[in-house]
Amino acid sequence: MRVLPLVLLLASSTALAAPAADPATDAEACFRTDERGEQYPICFDPGDGLLLGTGLHMQEGEGAQSVRAGILIRTGRTSHSKGTPWFNSHRLLGVEAWGGERSGLTATAYDGTLRRHLEEGFILLPTARPVRIPFPFDVTFAPRLGHLERRVWEGPGWTLETARVGLLVDPVRSETGRKWLGLGPAASHTLRHSPEGSEHTVSPFTTLMLDMGLESADGLWALRASGLAGWSLGFEGGTFFRARAEAGMERVLFAVDDQPVVFQLSGAYVHQDAGLARRSEWTAGAGIAMRAFSARW
Repeated sequence: MRVLPLVLLLASSTALAAPAADPATDAEACFRTDERGEQYPICFDPGDGLLLGTGLHMQEGEGAQSVRAGILIRTGRTSHSKGTPWFNSHRLLGVEAWGGERSGLTATAYDGTLRRHLEEGFILLPTARPVRIPFPFDVTFAPRLGHLERRVWEGPGWTLETARVGLLVDPVRSETGRKWLGLGPAASHTLRHSPEGSEHTVSPFTTLMLDMGLESADGLWALRASGLAGWSLGFEGGTFFRARAEAGMERVLFAVDDQPVVFQLSGAYVHQDAGLARRSEWTAGAGIAMRAFSARW
């Protein structure tokens, strides 16, 4: 078993910046050779691997131990010599559960972002004389399916966001999958079920969605933030405003047999959209996780 020391990771970590122009140079920089002549990786992909972790979950001042798991899959890292590539991130079967006086869990069947990088973006107007208008954005399709929220302390009942989709534009237009800034409308359907009955709400592209992230060239640091704000309509009548904001940071501490162990820190605020009662609240979390079978940069 080989343990990659934290000191070596800190020494090899680079600033949060764009990758080098030569992919081969990047690949060489992500490996070291030990005394036996065997290579081992010092760069890791934050968006890939089987995630297993534990930590502290804070909700309105109440703390409890939490566990989380999920599958991360990422495709596409650089657009060099690839024309118009897709940078796709898939998060499957994500689960987090916590105990304490406010015990509960969240589970998501699928959450993804599919960004298409356009070398030269244009909008075509098919008039008698076709006109092309510059479109200086990448485009992102951001679907989420089956997001369940169960809060035991609220009593019987659950909240299920059956589907959500965001249509985002990205002015950053990064040539890698390491930084992005998506902004655009989102549509969703949510079902809240309790002993008193079921409540359906929809947001027919009346919500603004933000998704942004930044990762170091070696993958040892990763920052991400997201947000939602807009109006939802109840099937039984009524309109209400809701908002969510989330931010997280991740840092690779060391690697065991080339599997990275990371420190994670996160925080979130929800306005009139938490649980069965559509509460406003804040949460925070900190913990340690391993990304088994993680891909190398």
